[in-house]
Amino acid sequence: SKPFQKKNLQQASFVSATRRRNPVKSTTTSVPELQAIQAKMGSAGDEFTPLSQLEYGMDKCKVRVRVSRLWESFNPKDDTLFGLDCLLIDDQGKTMQARVEPGDIERFEDLLVEGKVYALSDFHVDSQRDYYMSCSNEWTMYIRRQTVVTEIEGDIDSIPLHSFEFVKFKDLRYRCDDNSLLTDVLGHIVYVGELEEVSKKSRIIEICNARIRDLRGRALSVTLFGDVASGFTEDMLEKGQDASVVAAFAGMSVTSSSSVCSTTSSMYYLDLEIPEVQEFRANLLIQQANPVPLKTPTQKLAESWRTIEQLKSLDREEYDEDTMFLCRVSLIDVDCTNGWCYLGCDTCQKSMSRAPRKYRCARCGPMMPVQWYKLKAKVQDATGAMNLMIFCEVAEELVGVSAEELVNKIEDDDEWYSLPDEIEDLIGSTHTFQVFDKHMDGSFSVRSIMDDASVPAPAAAASQCKEEKADPEGSKKPNKRLRGDDDSINLDLGL
Repeated sequence: SKPFQKKNLQQASFVSATRRRNPVKSTTTSVPELQAIQAKMGSAGDEFTPLSQLEYGMDKCKVRVRVSRLWESFNPKDDTLFGLDCLLIDDQGKTMQARVEPGDIERFEDLLVEGKVYALSDFHVDSQRDYYMSCSNEWTMYIRRQTVVTEIEGDIDSIPLHSFEFVKFKDLRYRCDDNSLLTDVLGHIVYVGELEEVSKKSRIIEICNARIRDLRGRALSVTLFGDVASGFTEDMLEKGQDASVVAAFAGMSVTSSSSVCSTTSSMYYLDLEIPEVQEFRANLLIQQANPVPLKTPTQKLAESWRTIEQLKSLDREEYDEDTMFLCRVSLIDVDCTNGWCYLGCDTCQKSMSRAPRKYRCARCGPMMPVQWYKLKAKVQDATGAMNLMIFCEVAEELVGVSAEELVNKIEDDDEWYSLPDEIEDLIGSTHTFQVFDKHMDGSFSVRSIMDDASVPAPAAAASQCKEEKADPEGSKKPNKRLRGDDDSINLDLGL
């Protein structure tokens, strides 16, 4: 339908009539017609409730919203239909997910059109579902059979066309395998694979693998399925192989800290005209105009030196869980309050629980466990002290024997909570460790023990000096550690 023009209201004025013996009644726009016009215009007289004020039980409200996205939610394994879902946006830019139940889809599928603005009333507001939500609003709108849907064609420019909750690549790790809230990501497309057909449980599915990069150079693998995959591949072919495209992917599932895949809620947008994309592209152009020379692995290693003081004061926005740092420290204590080893999977090293009859790894399944080291070490250099976790093969390299060998020597239960001589002999020794913050919470673990003869000297950008004194004066070898000797060392092992 064509947009309603204001001049039509002026043309709906009284029609002139000459006075006659039998005068003709003046013609006006009827009340129902005016109501229809006002409904399409979303007149100022309407009292619309902002989405931010909706709560459970507020079923008699009226809202003015745009349908930003519209999709059918279903189980791709068996095609079970869950409903017709949409993301709504109001004048304040607030969002809410709405659902039409399967039995009512036929009634509303032609009434609701993506991108259009509607006045909705007689809907139901309930708590958000526990899975596959497209926005963080705690409430969900249910469009029921009695819901009134009226399209608005008047002044609707104040309602945004799109809304996203973009997540930084470095924060994706917190959403791994958690589909309660789906994820929106933004990045520069650096690779697009060919459209392929794969067989899954007697079904043929189209799949496309792509890769995007953020402004910090972090790469993210993107796997698209079905219609989203075929549409994306076709659109990128039209863009051309040399095109520089900024893509927004909405409603994605996070499969790892560096990969996402599409769901039935997913949509993609290429070079979208929104502030987030415009800002990203502007910064991307600056980077492309001023490329940073690539560094060799040796140069990167030389720039990774840090003192303990520097490690403890790192800005977590400036690194991720895979960032490695070099530090030269002295081992001054190992806390064995909770032991110095654990039963873990021989394959993935995760701790294992014992079922009634056999051990089972949550990741790898049933298997016999092995003993692995878990050393809660306290280290020190000239700038301060900190705790480091040293696990499994790295600890075995440090100690010189396997945890299994030391466990086999245990004759008394107390020995589980006192340091074996082989570990105690390490107190006072100095090492160069490559460390990382796996959980991004300031608790570092040792990734590897570096060879002092081959490790590069610190670069000028790093203020840590390899020759800096790591053995503080007055440090001495403590007595053998017993359970409860030091409660000050309390680290989350993450096992």
